[in-house]
Amino acid sequence: MNHDRIDFISSYCDGWCERCAFTARCSAFACRIAIEMCGDPAEGIELAVGRPQPVDGDEQRSEVSRVAEWEEGVVTPEEHTEFDRKEAARDERIAATPLSQLAYAYTMQSHRWLDDRFEPLRAAADPILAEALDIVMHDSTFVTVKLHRALDGRDRSRGSEEDDDDPVQNDWNGSAKIALISLERSEAAWRVIAQATSHDEAGSLTDAARDLRRLTLEEFPRAMSFIRPGFDEPWRCAPPSPSPD
Repeated sequence: MNHDRIDFISSYCDGWCERCAFTARCSAFACRIAIEMCGDPAEGIELAVGRPQPVDGDEQRSEVSRVAEWEEGVVTPEEHTEFDRKEAARDERIAATPLSQLAYAYTMQSHRWLDDRFEPLRAAADPILAEALDIVMHDSTFVTVKLHRALDGRDRSRGSEEDDDDPVQNDWNGSAKIALISLERSEAAWRVIAQATSHDEAGSLTDAARDLRRLTLEEFPRAMSFIRPGFDEPWRCAPPSPSPD
């Protein structure tokens, strides 16, 4: 077992495992690889992080059965209905925010442009343009997902539904920070693409990434002060890559 893993490192990364120096210290990456090896999620997770410890000495009852029993005994149909109503109302609030609307528009516009042009451009691209294309392809959906998580977490905090009460080190700031980092590199990448292709829409996507980043900073002004586990902790250096020998 690897006991040198960093807790929650995968929560605030960009999800680009192939480029990450911390995969050896990431439980999420270990689970992903183990599941691929085993072909079964439960077996893969056990291989990656070990067998779950029994609760109150009961090794036979699964977590699923415990949750089912709890729901049957505690949560009434009326409470289920009220929960669903609150979640639907939250989704509507988040979808109505300017940040959510701009993020969705940016993702859709990016997808439309990339669907038509990514493959032929990537095949003939020099290394600089190829890198720019890879970045915007990776980030176009990612930033919207992370911004939705940031908005959702902040909404729950305002409704006293989350215990995350630190003004900086909270999940919504962490989620907004990685979105901001991705938007900054996407803006630069779109600028490279616009200059290389002379496509007007690539230029407008450069502006869209810039505007989305500015609005995110306005909505989450403390996000860049959030310390991401591992990535913003220089004392936890990533282990050196193994020698090819």
